[in-house]
Amino acid sequence: MTHLRLTAFAAMAFLFYGFGIASSPAASPAGRYCGEVISNGDYQDITTILNVDRDGRISGTYQIEAPDGLVMGTLVEKNLTAETVRTMVWTDKYGSGLLTLHFSNDYRSFNGRWGRTEGGRDDTPSHSWNGAPCYYLDDNRN
Repeated sequence: MTHLRLTAFAAMAFLFYGFGIASSPAASPAGRYCGEVISNGDYQDITTILNVDRDGRISGTYQIEAPDGLVMGTLVEKNLTAETVRTMVWTDKYGSGLLTLHFSNDYRSFNGRWGRTEGGRDDTPSHSWNGAPCYYLDDNRN
């Protein structure tokens, strides 16, 4: 009888443990990323902060440390997708355009390309924009 109780207890523990894993949050693009962006023909440091709403749509902000001062901008996802490739619209004091982000499968980094919108037409994103979690750079932590 004790053996039967132990088996039932083990089965219940396994069941609850399995549900705990299944309900854990999935990888997400939300976070603070540090990287570089090509702006005015040169690499500039950039911090990109991304948020994800309840529906999975990404929005955020960015800051570029440009030679003429800090440039701050916003990001809004153009079309909602659930994939690791996302298209954003960037906007700052110099204009707006498209940004295509290619996230790693675990969303711990991205490589992207951006382009301008001029006269209502989107240029093909061709300038680099990348990011990885800032804590890799902060305080020499890994």
